Amino acid sequence: MGRARGEEMSTSILGDQTQHFYELTPEVIDQALLRIGLKPSGRTFALNSLENRVYEVEVSEVPEYEGPMSTESVIVKFYRPGRWSREALQDEHRFLTELASYEIPVIAPFSFKDETLFLDETNHLFYAVFPKVRGRLKDELTKEELPQIGRLTARIHNVGSMGVFKSRPKLHPQNHILAHLDFLENNAELPRTMVKYYVDLARQMAQMLTPYFENLEYQRIHGDLHRGNILWTSQGPYVVDFDDSVSGPREQDLWLLLPGRDEYTLDEREKFLEGYHEMSKTQAHLSPFLVEVFRTQRMIHFNGWIARRYEDPSFKRFYPTFETDGYWEVQLQDLREQWSILQDLQS
Repeated sequence: MGRARGEEMSTSILGDQTQHFYELTPEVIDQALLRIGLKPSGRTFALNSLENRVYEVEVSEVPEYEGPMSTESVIVKFYRPGRWSREALQDEHRFLTELASYEIPVIAPFSFKDETLFLDETNHLFYAVFPKVRGRLKDELTKEELPQIGRLTARIHNVGSMGVFKSRPKLHPQNHILAHLDFLENNAELPRTMVKYYVDLARQMAQMLTPYFENLEYQRIHGDLHRGNILWTSQGPYVVDFDDSVSGPREQDLWLLLPGRDEYTLDEREKFLEGYHEMSKTQAHLSPFLVEVFRTQRMIHFNGWIARRYEDPSFKRFYPTFETDGYWEVQLQDLREQWSILQDLQS
């Protein structure tokens, strides 16, 4: 039996389709909600999101959900086509639902007739509906909040270690560095000479980093746990946006919240890890060198991520200099500095 067009999606981290996003109108969004039994009032607000398209929609009745949530609106997420398969998205939803069942403060999708993921046949987009949780982001964490977030992260990892993703990729240089480099080098819109220097150095760095990933333990992780993905509510912090969840080393989730190298950040990270180890089943070892390994991979992956989505006007508006020599000169210089840091820490 053949798949619907929207299901012809790779389980890879890469994506190359954006055209269907342009066809999302309030009417299309309303029809998607009506199809699963919700009744929108006609008030729809687009929210900031580059990777997916996310909307707050007022509905006549919000499904029951525990937590500090809106009783008037829901959040509808339309996933970027070409990025995740149905199975990979269901991996994310199952993980969220499992975390919520252990009373871990995450925002799991609503279930309608035992389903959390739906396909809009008109635009061939997968979508899901989430509670709208009221809260705010914090730029700085207090000395009490750092161990609190550490304990919360450990609880997520404890549950993450109890199962596996069936269709999500591994956090590894093969997927997050090497998979991008041919695309970058062959992209005619990018400054060829500067990008070639960048790609050549990135290949060397991938070769340097790969052995360190072979010795790490893998499990289900958040994958993108920075401060912008912690929502502070009247009932405490909620971890949001598991869109980048992968099978990876726990240490990936431990460095990104506090990515700096200065003494103040290192002291904050120590407090965070103290809280983490109060709840974690096993010890995590986050050396300065390992932090730089993860940082390097993220730097290169970030440019590949932009390049593969640059046909999307939202990316052109957000990264207007991406196709210029000046942008890649800075990226090359940053990567050379990162190479030096890694070599210094190795010696």
